[in-house]
Amino acid sequence: MKRFYLVFETGSYQQTIYPLLETTTIGRGFSNFIPLSDPTASRNHAKVHYEEGSWVVEDLGSTNGIIFSGKRVDKISLSSEDTFQIGKTSFAVVEREISESEDPLQSTLEFISPTSAVGTDRRSVRLMDVISKIPFFAPLQETESEELAEDATMHVFSAGEMIIREGEPGRSVYIILDGRVKVFTRDNGDNELELATLGVGQFFGEMSFVSGKPRSSSVAALELSVVVELSYDSMAKVIEQNQAVKEVLEEYHKTRKKDTLEKLAKMGLTKSDLLP
Repeated sequence: MKRFYLVFETGSYQQTIYPLLETTTIGRGFSNFIPLSDPTASRNHAKVHYEEGSWVVEDLGSTNGIIFSGKRVDKISLSSEDTFQIGKTSFAVVEREISESEDPLQSTLEFISPTSAVGTDRRSVRLMDVISKIPFFAPLQETESEELAEDATMHVFSAGEMIIREGEPGRSVYIILDGRVKVFTRDNGDNELELATLGVGQFFGEMSFVSGKPRSSSVAALELSVVVELSYDSMAKVIEQNQAVKEVLEEYHKTRKKDTLEKLAKMGLTKSDLLP
């Protein structure tokens, strides 16, 4: 099967991914599935919908239209790697071929539909399902999970693309919705030392969130991956409301730190052997 995504290429939404699952509206109005703050975009600018076997972007009577290959168009079919522009925001179409049996986001079609989760933003429902399966979020009430999901940001990373870098500041926590990533560090000779491979439903970034220190390792996508970022502020709010989450998160931090040191020891290394 083929799965399609829209990727925001420029502006404040750079690298944000939006899965194409049904008719998706784009515009300046907040009622759109993809709201834009760009003043050159019309309130109800365009829609992307499935028609006769392909995804199509169609103008909704906007002032500045849809720009495709340098020309203004009213309606055009989209293929993988196509780009189009609405106002100052550029979108890219990403296609991925995957079998249904291997598709971890197949359930998205069930969770995110017009007849389910009425009143809940469709971008949040799949994430809420993933959140419910993560141990340190188990104490959360449904309303708390909804708030966390609504504040989250989805990103897409191509194979080999860096998500976080060792030594850099950052306290966001990330959850993998699709794809696989590798966690690694480097020794003093700049040799890569792989620490873990993570897949769908797993998370990373919690060590810096708990410790407040720079990133202790790097993370890169092994394949096209959809990753959700939970900001420090939204996570801190959850912990303030639910101390049980903090306790479980701290236990995970201790366990992963210990696991990392044990893996380094098996390689005959210590923390002093790593790049400063």
